[in-house]
Amino acid sequence: MSFNLSDEAKRNLLVQRIDALNLEGYQHELNKKSAEALNNQELIDQSVQAIEIIKSAISVHESELADLDK
Repeated sequence: MSFNLSDEAKRNLLVQRIDALNLEGYQHELNKKSAEALNNQELIDQSVQAIEIIKSAISVHESELADLDK
């Protein structure tokens, strides 16, 4: 299914989501540092996994944004 949005609406959404994902990623980096200070490997692993998922999501959003600018 394709949703009917203008390119400008898509662009605005993508930029907002990229910003939000970067904030979320930064929070997980802080969580990871806290977990490292506590030597809590389980929390470190969770943070690393979350960071990787966020990086992937940012990449998808940036690719979509680049496609709009073509």
